[in-house]
Amino acid sequence: MADTTWTNDGEESLTGAKSNRLKYIVGGVLLLAAVVFLVVNAMTGSTQLYKTVNEFYAEQGRLTGRDLRIGGVVIGDSIQFTEIDAQTTRLEFDVVDDLNNPSPVLHIVAMNEPMPDLLQHEAQALIEGRVDENGVFMANQGGLLLKCPTRYEELDPAGHPDSVTQ
Repeated sequence: MADTTWTNDGEESLTGAKSNRLKYIVGGVLLLAAVVFLVVNAMTGSTQLYKTVNEFYAEQGRLTGRDLRIGGVVIGDSIQFTEIDAQTTRLEFDVVDDLNNPSPVLHIVAMNEPMPDLLQHEAQALIEGRVDENGVFMANQGGLLLKCPTRYEELDPAGHPDSVTQ
């Protein structure tokens, strides 16, 4: 019978395991970096802040040029609707936080918007848009939302047909 010998220097078996582990580590780090990038990008770039008029003026320098939502009460005397031509309209009005103390007033301009029926004195408005360098809030197309100003009267529970006696 022939004598056969086999020698193992150990280099080939160890390098294969290390290179596979290194590939998984590099892939995991790249995947984690991509997820962190997407989360940070989504949170900083496309967020829309909701502010009241007073909060806006407290942070005006930081908020100018950013995409915002401003909530306030419409001052009825300030509403102006102008048809510039057949294609272009300009709607302007002022909003405040409190009509009893209308100290900070924010001027709103909405281009090419129809005159809303609900836009009247004391209507609560939520406007999406940006403030320009002159302090005028330019509303986005379709960014004017108004709460129905109708006052509801509370119903007497005794008069309700389904009232339950206690």
